[in-house]
Amino acid sequence: RIRVGGQVQQARLLSQPKPLYPPLAKQARISGVVRLEAVISRNGTIDQLKVIQGHPLLVQAALEAVRQWRYQPTYLNNEPVEVSTTIDVNFTLSQ
Repeated sequence: RIRVGGQVQQARLLSQPKPLYPPLAKQARISGVVRLEAVISRNGTIDQLKVIQGHPLLVQAALEAVRQWRYQPTYLNNEPVEVSTTIDVNFTLSQ
C-alpha cells in the first residue's frame, strides 16, 4: 500500500455521491467537517474506512456516502496498488 503525496499522484475520483444531511443535525444547526482515513483498493473501491474526527451526528452520513465513492485505480510501475488517503466530507447548512 502506498500513501498519496510526494511522487504519488492523487487518486482520481470517478463517482462521489453526496452525503444526506442527517435531519437531527440539520435541526440542531450542526455543520462541520468529518475527516476519514481511507484505503482505496486496487480496483478503485473504498476498502477500509476509519473516522479521524467529526461531529458524532455527521459521522454516519459521511461514512455511508464515502463507501459509495469510486476512484480510477492508481498504478505504480503499471500495476494497480492500494492507496491510503485522507478524505474530508464537508457538511454546510444553507442559509
